[in-house]
Amino acid sequence: MNILLWVLQILLALWNLIGGIYTFSNYDKIQSAWAAHLPPFFWMAIAVLQVFFALGLVLPGLVGMPKLICVSATYLAVYALSGLVLSAQYAGFPGMLWGVIPALLAAFVAYGRMG
Repeated sequence: MNILLWVLQILLALWNLIGGIYTFSNYDKIQSAWAAHLPPFFWMAIAVLQVFFALGLVLPGLVGMPKLICVSATYLAVYALSGLVLSAQYAGFPGMLWGVIPALLAAFVAYGRMG
């Protein structure tokens, strides 16, 4: 079980790290396509938090603070689920799968690392 959790943590960390870097670099495209009413600072803050918590899936386990992994996984699950509202409006059902699957995996990691 521990190996499965580590594999999921690494994959989720890469997924969210790439997503956060993309959001930070291309917030103007995302802002115009998804939610034009949100200011650029909002997108920058979300991207930085996504990168921060993506690193929080792996680094705390390497330095002996595994309780922080649960916090990071919980945030990323909530973040992915909150993105479903925008996906439902703009991308429809196929776009929603890109938020549901990482959210479920992050929730599984959070549950697995709670104890």
